[in-house]
Amino acid sequence: MDLASLAARIEQLEAEQNLRRKNIVWLKNYFDALKQEFQDRPELQQIQCMEEAILQLTAQVAELQQHFNHSPTPSLINSLDNLNNNDVTGTTTEKANIDDDEIVKKFFERVEQQKETPVLTETATIIENASLTETEQDNLINIAEEQAQNSRAFNEQDFKIERMMWLANRIYAAEESVQEIPINSEEFFRLYDARERDFSERNLRRINLNGKNFSSLNFSKANLAESNLSEVNLSSTKLNETNLDGANLQKIKLNSVNLEKATLKKANLSGAYIYDINLSGANLSGANLSGANLRKAKLNGSDLSNANLSNANLLEANLEGANLTGANLEQAIYNENTVFPKDFVSEKNAYLIAPGSSLTNANLAGADLKQVNLTGANLKWANINSANLESADLSEANLSGANLTRANLCNTKLIQTDMSGAKLSETKLTGANLTAANLNTANLIQADLQSTNLTAAELGGANLKNSKFNGSTNLSGANLSGVNLVGVSIYGNLSGANLSKANLCGAHLHALNLTAANLIGADLRGANLNHAKLEKANLKDANLSGATLENAKLTGAIMPDGTTHE
Repeated sequence: MDLASLAARIEQLEAEQNLRRKNIVWLKNYFDALKQEFQDRPELQQIQCMEEAILQLTAQVAELQQHFNHSPTPSLINSLDNLNNNDVTGTTTEKANIDDDEIVKKFFERVEQQKETPVLTETATIIENASLTETEQDNLINIAEEQAQNSRAFNEQDFKIERMMWLANRIYAAEESVQEIPINSEEFFRLYDARERDFSERNLRRINLNGKNFSSLNFSKANLAESNLSEVNLSSTKLNETNLDGANLQKIKLNSVNLEKATLKKANLSGAYIYDINLSGANLSGANLSGANLRKAKLNGSDLSNANLSNANLLEANLEGANLTGANLEQAIYNENTVFPKDFVSEKNAYLIAPGSSLTNANLAGADLKQVNLTGANLKWANINSANLESADLSEANLSGANLTRANLCNTKLIQTDMSGAKLSETKLTGANLTAANLNTANLIQADLQSTNLTAAELGGANLKNSKFNGSTNLSGANLSGVNLVGVSIYGNLSGANLSKANLCGAHLHALNLTAANLIGADLRGANLNHAKLEKANLKDANLSGATLENAKLTGAIMPDGTTHE
């Protein structure tokens, strides 16, 4: 390791130590404030008030006791003597049977009999006051005990606070001595090149692996927080319980990866490919998943609160029991097989991908719509740029004016689909079935029409410049009137096709089947029609200047001057 790397590590370690020192200072200040708050608690004032009340009550008790000692009590003494003489007449066993309640009861009966005697009345009052004083004394004892307990609790609280501060200092000191230094990118690649694949529970915080490809790695329980994994391709990798909080995972591609119970709080997963990945129980709160492909992903029980799922692909995804509080699902796509949490109401601006759906002006650019069923759906003026619709069924759908530039429509069913005025430049239509489809005025520049079935399709005014055809392209019975086929190499079957006024200037039509085709007024200047099959074709008013017709079959064809070729 060079000196620069060592200096960088030392600087990083010093920064972390400074941060911990600041945390310790904050913790001490917090505990000091807590201690001061405890000392200023209102219970102390209440205790002081109680102490003053105790002093007052003590003085009153002393005064009552003194008054009781100086009061005449002969009647009371006589009453007690009479009570003893009259009631205590049995044996020792009988005395034992008389309980205290009975004695008190009889005593007060005697007191009632002598109410008329002032002295006895005064004595009874004193006794009652004395009894009340005893109750108050009990209360005072309880108050004193409570005060002692509060004092002990206060001392114990002081001890606990001091103990917590001491433990905090010990913890931080221990962390400073044993804290694992994060593995940087250079060290990681050195270990990876040495065939190290197990990075479980390792500290890889803020590592930069941008744009790399890895397979069979074990990142279980590793710390990858704030790391840069954008455009990384991970296959057969374990990421369960991994810390990816705040990580940059833009456009990451995950294949056969396990992210169960991983934490991805506020992670950036925009445009990520997470197809059929296990994210059950994962924490994705506040994460950016805009445009992410979560098709068939297992998100059951995951936390997606406040997550951005706009334009995300949720087709066949399992979100059962997930927390979607505050989540943004605007323009997200889902279908009837998507499982949402119970009682969840889908975003009104999300797109349901299903037969007959209304998706006018929908933004489905780049969406993975492979094998979906959108028969009869309304996609007028929809943005489907670069979307994958391979093997999908869009028969009888309305795609007029839709933007399908660079979309993948290979092997797609588009039977009787309205695609008039649609943008299909550079679109892949290999093997697609466009029988009787309406492609009038559509832009098909550089479109791939190899092995495409365009039987009886309407292509009037369409622009097919530089489009690709092969021998399996079927345009029989298609209407190509006025189409632009300048310089196009066309192979396949155009028998019976309507190419009236079509621009075929410089087109390569070698050995093309144009039997009974309508080429009235077509521009065939410089076109290669060698070995072409033009039997019974109508070439009236066609411009054949510079065209080559070597070995072309023209039997029964109507020539530009209106004559029939023998």
